[in-house]
Amino acid sequence: MTLPILTPTDIASQVASLETACTIIQQGGVIVCATDTGYLLGTDGLNPDAVRKIYQIKGRSFDKPIHLVVADVEIAKTLAEFTPETEGIFRRLLPGPLTLILKKTPLVPEILVSGLSTIGLRMPEGEWLLELARRAGTPITATSANQSGNASPFTAQAAIRELGDSVKHVELIVDHGRTPHSTPSTLLDLTQSPPSILREGPVTRAMLSAILA
Repeated sequence: MTLPILTPTDIASQVASLETACTIIQQGGVIVCATDTGYLLGTDGLNPDAVRKIYQIKGRSFDKPIHLVVADVEIAKTLAEFTPETEGIFRRLLPGPLTLILKKTPLVPEILVSGLSTIGLRMPEGEWLLELARRAGTPITATSANQSGNASPFTAQAAIRELGDSVKHVELIVDHGRTPHSTPSTLLDLTQSPPSILREGPVTRAMLSAILA
C-alpha cells in the first residue's frame, strides 16, 4: 500500500499541504499531522460521523472523550463556557503544550465527549495546524495517531507503525518531523477552583503555579 505522505519543506509545499488537508477535513475525512506533543488523528470535530471514524480507526472505546484543536480563543468561546478569568488564562497559556478542560456548550457533539459536560481544548504551538483549523473553519480532533493502547507517536513513521492496518483509513499523512515534545500535553481542569492539574506534561506544575499565582 502506498501511503499518502506529504513533507512540507518550503512555503509552496506548506500551502499545498494545507489546501489538501483542508479539503479532506471539510469532507469528513481523516488526516495524520503533528502537534507540539505528538501526532494526531484529525477530522472535523463537529461532524459526528467523522468523529465516529476516529473512534473506529483507533479501536477506541466510545466512553473515552476526544479533545479538540481550535484556531483561536473566539472559536473556543463557541465550544466552551468562558468567564473573563478563563479567557485570561487561555490567552496567557496558549498556544502551548497544554489542554484546558472547560464546560462545553451545546455545539459540541455528544459523541465527542462521551456524555460528559466538559470538553478539552488545545491550541498547540505550530502554525501549520492552527492555520489548518482556520482554513477548515472547524475545530479538529486531537487524539493521538495510534491504536488505542499503543504508544503515542512523535514522528510520522511512528504514527504509521502505531496505527497498524488502520492506517489504510487515513487519507493524508503530513510529516513535520519529530515533535518538539515527546510527552502528551499537560491537562489543566478549569472547571474547578482553583484549577486542577489532571496530567503533568511539558507545562509543569511549577510553571503553572508561577503563571496562575
